[in-house]
Amino acid sequence: MPTFPTSDESVGAACGVACHALVEAPLADIPQLRDGPVPPGGGTLPPRFLRHADEQTVVGMRAVLEAIAVRRAGPIAGAETDFSTYGVVSAPCQPGRVAAAHSFALFGSGGPVTVSPHIVPQCSLHSIAGAVSVALGMHGPNIGTSGGPQALGEGLLASLTLLNTGPAATHATPGIWFVATAWDGEPALDREGRPQERSFDPPICVAVAVALTAAATATASRLVLRVAAGCTMPRQPKTATRPADAIRRFAAALSAIQSNADVAGRWSHTLPGIGELRLVPAVAAPRRREAA
Repeated sequence: MPTFPTSDESVGAACGVACHALVEAPLADIPQLRDGPVPPGGGTLPPRFLRHADEQTVVGMRAVLEAIAVRRAGPIAGAETDFSTYGVVSAPCQPGRVAAAHSFALFGSGGPVTVSPHIVPQCSLHSIAGAVSVALGMHGPNIGTSGGPQALGEGLLASLTLLNTGPAATHATPGIWFVATAWDGEPALDREGRPQERSFDPPICVAVAVALTAAATATASRLVLRVAAGCTMPRQPKTATRPADAIRRFAAALSAIQSNADVAGRWSHTLPGIGELRLVPAVAAPRRREAA
């Protein structure tokens, strides 16, 4: 496993970034993503696969498909396009709340028979990771993480953990699809629990999908966990960035590094009590590995 050592700070784990995509979908556009065609080159989905899926699952799946399409159309010769051995880590922020509210309203008016059996498998913490894994035939682990406002950092930490652990390199997970989702303005609901449109301030579902690789070759970016001495890192400020904006900043840094490795594109995120996640331009493997 790569460690990407730095000269002045301890690196606990690291991975490469193969591709990524950011998708932002207003509530009114999500039905088109649910039933519409996938991006050219993004693979295929079973018919009506997303019929009962939560909105965050729909937008997260779209981000994965667009990232795959970008990878397959990329300039890197021999770029990996088979993700069947990958795992999936999803990091949604408060998933399933819209569907749950609707189900509670139906239960109150019509009893248990009105509640869909799809509410649990399709609108839970692990639903996004499970849907991506099943739809694309992936055989690695799939888990949902966090579910709260710090989902982005907590999900990235889980991804690095899966990539950097295992009894041997041949048994470790070779790659992880990381998917973070959040609402920018959660939909308002009517008395029946159905989401309502707001023309003046429409709710937008934001998702980023990133293919993280254990190997760091031929990547424009790398994600590094730098462990703090004594595991003492300052906590995030109370006025932390909104989850949707945090996803946008992370995706913008990925795009900036991929385009020109500009220092302004670098990104960091504090993990209280653990250390700091950093997104930096990829570098060549250390020379000392040649003698190993």
